[in-house]
Amino acid sequence: MAKMMLHRDVLKNFGKLPAKVQKKVVELTQKFEEDSTQASIHLESINAAKDSKVRSARVGLDYRAIVIAPEKGDTFLLMHIDHHDEAYQWCLNKRFEAHLALGTLQVFDVEEAERSLETSQNGEAEEERWDTEESVPEYVLQDLSDDELFQAGVPDALIPAVRAVRNDDDFERLAGYLPPEAEQVLYGVASGMPLEEAINEMLGALDEIEKPTGPGDFSYLAEITNLDLVLVQGEEHLREILSEDIEEWRVFLHPYQRKLVEWHTRGPMKIFGAAGTGKTVALMHRAAWLAQRCSDEEKVLITTFTTNLSVTIMGLMKKLAPGVVDRIEVTNLHQLARTICARAQWQGKIAEKEDLQSIWLKVLAMPVATELDFSEEFLRDEFEQIIDPMGITTEEEYLTVVRSGRKPLRRKQRKALWKVFVELRRQLSGRNLLTFDGLIHQAREVVERGEFPRYRHVLVDEIQDFSLEALRLVASISPIAEGLDNPLCVVGDGHQRIYNPVPVPLGRAGIEVRGRSRRLKINYRTSEEIRDWAHAALEGLDVDDLDGERAVTLGDRSIFHGPKPQVVSCKDDDEVASAVVSWVKGLTESNGFKTHEICLTPPNSKVISSLRSHGFATVELKARQPDPGQEESGVRFGTKKRIKGLEFKAVAILDQGGNEKGLTERFEDYVAASRAQQQLLVVVRQGS
Repeated sequence: MAKMMLHRDVLKNFGKLPAKVQKKVVELTQKFEEDSTQASIHLESINAAKDSKVRSARVGLDYRAIVIAPEKGDTFLLMHIDHHDEAYQWCLNKRFEAHLALGTLQVFDVEEAERSLETSQNGEAEEERWDTEESVPEYVLQDLSDDELFQAGVPDALIPAVRAVRNDDDFERLAGYLPPEAEQVLYGVASGMPLEEAINEMLGALDEIEKPTGPGDFSYLAEITNLDLVLVQGEEHLREILSEDIEEWRVFLHPYQRKLVEWHTRGPMKIFGAAGTGKTVALMHRAAWLAQRCSDEEKVLITTFTTNLSVTIMGLMKKLAPGVVDRIEVTNLHQLARTICARAQWQGKIAEKEDLQSIWLKVLAMPVATELDFSEEFLRDEFEQIIDPMGITTEEEYLTVVRSGRKPLRRKQRKALWKVFVELRRQLSGRNLLTFDGLIHQAREVVERGEFPRYRHVLVDEIQDFSLEALRLVASISPIAEGLDNPLCVVGDGHQRIYNPVPVPLGRAGIEVRGRSRRLKINYRTSEEIRDWAHAALEGLDVDDLDGERAVTLGDRSIFHGPKPQVVSCKDDDEVASAVVSWVKGLTESNGFKTHEICLTPPNSKVISSLRSHGFATVELKARQPDPGQEESGVRFGTKKRIKGLEFKAVAILDQGGNEKGLTERFEDYVAASRAQQQLLVVVRQGS
């Protein structure tokens, strides 16, 4: 029985086809499953096509489906649907080949690739005449042999085009005409990575794949992960993937993401990478994969730092894995700690800001504090950044703790300071109060006493914002100590650390990920131009890899380009409002953006009022509530912390100042900018 695989673009554009054509497409795939040779399919060769595997099938009076027939096996590929002439024009010069080294399907046009270099190099030839006795400067890609270029994913037919690349500009011109796998690997090499490292970093090398026997052998495509192809598995599956509300992330994964999703580990694993690289998507797919392998009594836990992200993930998991969602629990860190403590009969409450202020005033008036030569600010920071988040409960622990980034203290000073913190905790206990970090510490103790059952698998997002004590909690609630497989998967990005300013290596919490750590480098969300701006906001800062080492972004790249971020200078809120209204009008009237695809941060009452007066609805993004998406129109607005975990086609940052921003503010700017997919507006305040 023949198999039919559909290309991503067919699914993406399916809703734009006439209803009669949509029906014919469904019938076509069903007929292939029944008998791919039946005459009613009207599968015809296109003699003018450069690739002899190209076929057309009639799906309406004036519509044709472009199907690629295999030279071996019975897997057919439905690649494109359009009006008769446009469909034929689309496929005439393209090649459709299974790459013998990577196993993936590659679509490319040799003539277009060669033309991309001709103009620039013809011009250069007039300007540059190399002396025959002088050596011609070699570009880094020239160092790769033909075989190495092929191993990097370059089709044989495009190797001459890559050989003609002389500089970064040439490569940028050619890159868009290369298969995406080859573009990604060669970009890594051009950035300075050795070939093997570039292949590992861009495509992953966690296991071997079965290779096709020739460029027309598609028999393995259904068994491996393809970035742009999905196998149709029956009529019900077809109707599901063709439905208008299905998101691409539920169907398509990069091969490297798929390997991480299904990576069998004997200990904790770490997935990290910059914003937009698909970390949370990989986490959700992994949670579904693990849940499918659990018994009804076993549970998978997904926990995050922020409430809003946990709410968002829960909604997405219901769509992704409805059949096993009852085995998956999604909650944020603090709610998890509350649940654990409640199971142990704790009936206190979390200290509010006013409670803490009252207690601090009382403690600071006591001799243990007044006799010290330390400011109130230092005492509070020492408690909030060291004592509480690190779960320090004894004087000896405080005397030996490593206080990275803090003012050095002698042993005698620590002993004196400890008395202040003991009194502070006594006051909290007397009122039956806990801080958030105190709650987490108590929850860990409950788990370690065996008073709360461990989960079969634990997955943690936003790990960069977890304190040492929070890391210890997730380690204790996972089955690491029991030696079970796939116990813990942590996901995060040091560039997005906006809640916990002090990096905490995972190893300090007993989470050892050496040999089980993988970095995602391909950005799917934001354009290369927006990615550049976001990373520039953190220029000069050392960003960690979540385990004590420096994060290396060499080879990071977005899969598409777009307009450069628009930067405007305004002297007051009236000018800001005018600039934003004009920007929103342009996006909705000229670019076709819907209002729910636009977000402003941080909130600005003058801007919001002005938008409303010009007929634009607005929607505030609130705590513990998911973004309603296309179900409710209106320009979104919220704090930079609130929009973390969300994404929009366009984002406006309304408070961009000069270079005097603090560390947390710069990280928040990175987070805000990296929410934008296509358009970024940055409002700079004059004089700031």
